[in-house]
Amino acid sequence: MNGWVVRRRAVGGRRVGRSAAARVLTTAVLALLAATLASSRAFSAQGELFEQANQLYQREDFQGAIDAYEAVLASGWESAAVHYNLGNAYFRVGELGRSILEWERALALSPGDADALANLELARSLTVDAVQPLPRFWLFDVVSWWVWLVPRGLLLGLVGAAWVAAAGGAVLRTLARGAEASRWGMRIAVASAVVVLVLGANVAVRELGIAQPERAVILADAVPVRAAPADADDLTLFEIHEGTRVRIDRRAGEWAEIVLEDGKVGWVPAEVFEAI
Repeated sequence: MNGWVVRRRAVGGRRVGRSAAARVLTTAVLALLAATLASSRAFSAQGELFEQANQLYQREDFQGAIDAYEAVLASGWESAAVHYNLGNAYFRVGELGRSILEWERALALSPGDADALANLELARSLTVDAVQPLPRFWLFDVVSWWVWLVPRGLLLGLVGAAWVAAAGGAVLRTLARGAEASRWGMRIAVASAVVVLVLGANVAVRELGIAQPERAVILADAVPVRAAPADADDLTLFEIHEGTRVRIDRRAGEWAEIVLEDGKVGWVPAEVFEAI
């Protein structure tokens, strides 16, 4: 009799455990659905704001379009199209430096974009500074070509697919009953793991900016470049102007040491530029 009671309690305990697990699973599913719905609504709102900005641009309300595009970026949605259109709007209101900055950002997200490249070429022909870039070692060009060869979306998709294939190959290798299937599982897992490592390194370099210099665009009309981080006229080396692209070598408080594409080096206040 006592044994029957113990078993009855044990069964009841298992029922309670399953019920609790079901509630946890249901809560998790509902939370995931709620998060997905919220994300979908946010994306829809951002898309509507982007379309409003495009309409303002078409009506030649360029300042209104700028405000709307900036609001899209402030909402957390960033894309090459937003930066490209924002650059166009800035160009139409005469802000050459900011138009170059936004087109550079569009290229950073979509390397090789023909429209952004054409607009940059036009804008740079209008800048005061005619900076002649120094020749680069050919290996740097090869590495840059490889890093930016595949569009971002396709690259992330390939890494994800390779990861799934590697996991599937490992499962096949472990669970396969036949020797041939087990060997194929190992081959798939190894090949996919190599793809994950190679393309994953590419993603890391692009997303984290590994080994990539910080670049910026001068936004002030004219900026004296100093020999040291100090606001003294006798330290002035030369002057640069709005729209010039520079590399940020290091920072010291409110100052930054910049390097021009022709190799000139000097210090400017950090407030006169904005990073790409």
